[in-house]
Amino acid sequence: MTNDELLKKFRQLLEESPQALLATVTTDGYPAMRYMTPTMTQGRNDVLYAVTAASFPKVKDLVVHPQVSWMLTSHKTREIFSFRGTITLIEDPRFKSELLEEIGQGLETFWRLNNDPSDLVVLETRLLSGEYFNPKTAEKAQIVLSM
Repeated sequence: MTNDELLKKFRQLLEESPQALLATVTTDGYPAMRYMTPTMTQGRNDVLYAVTAASFPKVKDLVVHPQVSWMLTSHKTREIFSFRGTITLIEDPRFKSELLEEIGQGLETFWRLNNDPSDLVVLETRLLSGEYFNPKTAEKAQIVLSM
C-alpha cells in the first residue's frame, strides 16, 4: 500500500472508530495512556486534533513531555495504526469552536468530567511517523510523514 492509501484508510477508520489511545509520559517520568476522540481536518494528513480540559493532569505532562504516541484499532482489531508525534496546546477560541463542531458528538465522557467549556484546550499532534499492521494477514507498512 502507498503512503496515500494508508492515510486514506486511517481517515476512514478514524471516522468509523473515533476512539484512540494517547500515550504520554507523566511529569514524574511514568507512561500514561488514555482514550481520546481525535480527528483530522481536510487537507492535513500530518496533524491529529483532540480536546481536553486545561485543568486535567495530562496538560501539565504534555508541557514537560510533548512527545506522544497514538494508537487506533479497527473493530475486532483487524487493523492497527500507531503514530508518533509532538503535541502543541492551542487555546484559540475560534479554532476550539470549529473543532468542537467537528467532534462534539464523540465527547460524552469529556463533558461528564468537565462541564466548563472555558477550560477547553486543543491538543494538536504533529504526526512524524507511523505504522500500519493487519494481524490477520500479517501485513505491515511504515507511514512516512514529516520530520
